[in-house]
Amino acid sequence: MKKIFYSILASLTLVMAVSCTDDDNTTDQSIVVDIDQTPSEFAPVNLDGEWPKFTGNISADDNLVSVIFYTDDNAFMEVTTFDGGAKSYAFDVEVPWALGISYVRVVAESASGDVVEGQRKVNVKGGPEMSVELTELEVDLSVNPTETISGSITSVSGLAEVVYTLTQNGTSSVYKTINPTGTAANDFSISEAIDFELGMESFKIEAKDSKGNEASHTIKINVVESPVFEMFSYTGIELHGTDKRKTGVAIGISLADGKEHDYDAIIGDTNGMEIDFMISSADSGTPQVRYFSPLTEYGDKFKLGTEGNADLVLNDTQFSKLDRGDSDFFAAATAESIQAMSLTDEGAEATDILRDLAHSSTGVDIINGKVVYFETDWGAQCLVIIRETIDNNGNRKGDSYVLDFKVVYQTN
Repeated sequence: MKKIFYSILASLTLVMAVSCTDDDNTTDQSIVVDIDQTPSEFAPVNLDGEWPKFTGNISADDNLVSVIFYTDDNAFMEVTTFDGGAKSYAFDVEVPWALGISYVRVVAESASGDVVEGQRKVNVKGGPEMSVELTELEVDLSVNPTETISGSITSVSGLAEVVYTLTQNGTSSVYKTINPTGTAANDFSISEAIDFELGMESFKIEAKDSKGNEASHTIKINVVESPVFEMFSYTGIELHGTDKRKTGVAIGISLADGKEHDYDAIIGDTNGMEIDFMISSADSGTPQVRYFSPLTEYGDKFKLGTEGNADLVLNDTQFSKLDRGDSDFFAAATAESIQAMSLTDEGAEATDILRDLAHSSTGVDIINGKVVYFETDWGAQCLVIIRETIDNNGNRKGDSYVLDFKVVYQTN
């Protein structure tokens, strides 16, 4: 059976050989690992100074076949050929020192299968020192898409390179590379304003000094985008009733941009010019008006859905029947107050044709100075007020109306 020998240094120098066989429990020093005796406890390693080598001697009763060198559990060098006889090997090894290394060790194996290990504890200091408070960062693009990463890096040996790396949607790429000079090489200030985007996951700062020592810091990033609602005011919009006879005049409005559209343009466009609001003059001797959703069919007053373009796409706008106030109420309305409204406020009932509750099902009483609330199918909330009724032919059917709108919708 293969003999296995273990050797662990407990002080400045420790030499141990252990041999186990199937036949007896005798001890045999077939391999001796002798590590040089400086210093007594932890070998100090200053990354900013001269890097000490790992030195010593190995002797064996049988030929050596392998000597492997490790920092902690990471092998960095293996020797399998030996000059001047394989039973003795003096080593003088350059170690890839780095912060975090606890010990350096050597493992020797002879042709007979004996294995012996020797190690030296080390205390590694120096290299770039990075000070960055942030470990996690949440960025709301709707509030402020730009944030500044701040911190500092000090280096006795002098920084050769500072690299910023951004990871976005699982892919890492170099954001910036800096080669500090002058006093910045020893005392570098991190101050990087970044325009964040959705999908960004981390920001990594890496520093390397002139001796090759490295330090790094990673900030985990969570980028979100809260909804942004804005209010738009459209004033002095003149609309004519939606009688099919009304051609060449504005009969509808697109609340996304406040543009007015006439009958011919609307039915000629598959998307219905995306109109959200229409009106119809009442058949009476007083200035009254009905508010219509473009999707609604109402007698001969409103037939966009069945005339001119069978593929016409019409928006479904819902109105609140409640009287929402007067001119002062409209003037005081803000984006927040409009957002807080709903079609069911105070027991209101949603409808696509607005009629006043105090009148019969065929009656209409929306007159100048009254405020109405409504919602579009794409999420806009709106207040409308009639500022003026224009009598165009003396019988009310030809009236046009001047309206003001306050529209709130999400813009991101």
